[in-house]
Amino acid sequence: MRTYDRGDTLLITDISTLTSETSRPFKEYAHGALRAEHKFVEVDLSRARTVDSEGMGALISIHKAICARGGRVRLLQPAPLIAGMFTILQLDQLFEIIPR
Repeated sequence: MRTYDRGDTLLITDISTLTSETSRPFKEYAHGALRAEHKFVEVDLSRARTVDSEGMGALISIHKAICARGGRVRLLQPAPLIAGMFTILQLDQLFEIIPR
């Protein structure tokens, strides 16, 4: 994983999976990278092959932290299957999903 500070936006990239094995390190890494000026978090899921319920939980945790600041989480370019899963679970109401 890598993060990039873009003013009011924190970009998180290089994610191959968000699963029970990787969700805790992801969540800790993301929360640790958040700065006071960040109102948006963009999570690049273009390389992600799998997102399970614990991965979604980690994303929801980031959502809660950023919403407390009046911000929003954007999920960038998830695979159609992953984007569809977010839609079916109505998590597209929480996250702005930017399609491929």
